[in-house]
Amino acid sequence: MRGAGILTGRRGGFSAKLGQMRRTNPMMSGAPILLVAALLSTLLLRSGLDAYAIIAAATAAVAYVVMTAGHLLLDASGEHGRNPSTGFVVGLLAVCLAVYALTELLPVTAASGFGAVAALVIGMRLVRRRRLDAAAPAVAAVDWQRLAGFALCVAFTYAWCAAPSSAYEPLRTQGVLPVWADYFFHGGLISQFGDSRALGHGSIFFAGQSPTFYHFGSYGVAAALAGMLDQPGLPIATSAWLPLGFLAMLAGAYALGERLADSAGGVAALAAVAIIPDASNYWLRNGFFSFHWTISATVGATYALGAAFVSLVFLDRWATERSRAALAASALLALASLLFRVQIFLLYFPAWLAAAAICSAREGAQRHLVTRVMLVGLAAGAVACYLTINYLIATDPGFWPFLGGALEGFLRSVHTDQEPTAYTGLYAYLETANAPAIKLTAGIVLAIVAALGAFVLLLPAACQLAREKRVLKPIDALCGLLFYCWLLLMLFAPVLFNGDSTDLIHRPFVLLYAATAIWTVCLVLRVVALRFDRVRVWLALLLAAILALPAIVSDAPGMMHPKFRWGEPYVSMRIPPGLVEAAAFMRKHAAAGDVFGVAGLSATYAAIDLPLQVCALSGMPAYLSRPFLEMSKDGPRARVAAARLAQLHAVDGAADYSAAMQRLRAIDVRWYLVTGDGAPRWDPARKRAAFVARGVALYAVRDTSR
Repeated sequence: MRGAGILTGRRGGFSAKLGQMRRTNPMMSGAPILLVAALLSTLLLRSGLDAYAIIAAATAAVAYVVMTAGHLLLDASGEHGRNPSTGFVVGLLAVCLAVYALTELLPVTAASGFGAVAALVIGMRLVRRRRLDAAAPAVAAVDWQRLAGFALCVAFTYAWCAAPSSAYEPLRTQGVLPVWADYFFHGGLISQFGDSRALGHGSIFFAGQSPTFYHFGSYGVAAALAGMLDQPGLPIATSAWLPLGFLAMLAGAYALGERLADSAGGVAALAAVAIIPDASNYWLRNGFFSFHWTISATVGATYALGAAFVSLVFLDRWATERSRAALAASALLALASLLFRVQIFLLYFPAWLAAAAICSAREGAQRHLVTRVMLVGLAAGAVACYLTINYLIATDPGFWPFLGGALEGFLRSVHTDQEPTAYTGLYAYLETANAPAIKLTAGIVLAIVAALGAFVLLLPAACQLAREKRVLKPIDALCGLLFYCWLLLMLFAPVLFNGDSTDLIHRPFVLLYAATAIWTVCLVLRVVALRFDRVRVWLALLLAAILALPAIVSDAPGMMHPKFRWGEPYVSMRIPPGLVEAAAFMRKHAAAGDVFGVAGLSATYAAIDLPLQVCALSGMPAYLSRPFLEMSKDGPRARVAAARLAQLHAVDGAADYSAAMQRLRAIDVRWYLVTGDGAPRWDPARKRAAFVARGVALYAVRDTSR
């Protein structure tokens, strides 16, 4: 077969010698652990932490457990080679989910859950060590090309995450957070799972209430680190949670590229994700479709991308080897993406089902028939879901968390609210014309071009070239299926309860973009492998990637910066002067079970409010935060939020200090934080405050019944 050389390659002379070096001494099997530990340690130190010994011990433990768990799971799936990229992704996702499950099922922190997982992993390794080493001594070592690829993934993770990892320092010194403001939210969630101060309180943002559904899976390991280092969630979010996810995404991309087009494909896939400028930098220049900004602002997507990429590695292995273990692993990873990023799951899982069906069919007429059936089935399923949701909205609009179809609102938002772009006013002009069909069609085409950029043309060209050279594989259908499923999402996705028409359509586009870029370069490399030595191609790409590394270090902060005007306030959010110090004081002196309240809350909309910031800075649960959001949810929760807001207003308006403290004790709030130039009417000079720092006063509410 003409395409056989893609995987086997041509060996001779220089290539044969390099191929012999693929089996090296077993000492290299510990190198991936050292690389991960060094990456995390360096970035944690950049965040301003200075407990060197504790950081080194904690990161070494995380790296060892994650990599060992990954290799054990790969062995269970029949993947007996030591592939550090695949092993890291599988191990990280498994440990994250295990820690999350333990914190949900048991009253323990993430650090305790991680300890239990570590004991299990180490025990399994010790029990199986002799049998594994005796049965397959040749695979104990890491393939040196794969190790070089994983090291490159670590290097590019550092290049992309170095600037965000140090964001906590300017927050402490200047009161400005120079990363996307949602890190306050994510920092709070890390503390919810990882801080003993938040244990047993349910939602850290709404003490005593259960957390509403969210994709919590990615926080497990970061929360464990927060507990081991005794740090609030915010610095851990930027210096551990982000790089762990970024490395999972890059390592998954490398593993997928390697599966599609050998080692050279791994480096090319890494370059497609981490080096090539995304579509927001040219043509339509719509910054809302910036791949690199989106994954830095919605970090859970990087974990889900890693899961999807490695799921495809296993799916292709099943397609070629018919290994049931590989199919099961692929399915589990596809399902696991639900717990890391729901939006990614909504795009990936239907495409995965269709791809699995196509890969299971025999080549020829049967495969074409299965493809047609799956396309029709996906469309019918999307229409059925759309009709069902609209029926439920019509019958009980207050119960279901949907607000109707999202398409028109999505197109209007992405084409008119993301200025500056290179096509300013075009969609607004189409809206003025009396041609709805033309407007919607043009809006969809513009969204596709804005999201994929040059790959709109390059991928079809690469597919045609690969078809002519007869090097296409069944798994290659996946990229087209993702595009088809994204179109279905665009046409039939609903608006969520928060009114954001872009949520279910825009968030998953990062998977489509990354897959399109990876498949484009890998299809080209399959054709290149027919004429050129694969090892020489790999070396050339490796050298090019290394040379590009300094440029990424300097350009990454700008590439992760939002290019649309409305995003500017969210990457330079200021906090009240003295808030960091007040949160640290409260964290140091709080007792188990303490809850804090904040003065001056209102029911107006606020994406990030003061209590949420304090949660991320202190690791303590808030009596109430973001009242508007909580009051927009189901009836009982909204009533509790409204009652708590009224109680806090009553505290603000208390006649004197004693009355205010009595009201706070009655609602079981132990700390009360006041900010701004004004002072509480019941303590105008702030003399009764336990702590005062510039514009912040913190009151300790003591229980007089004890």
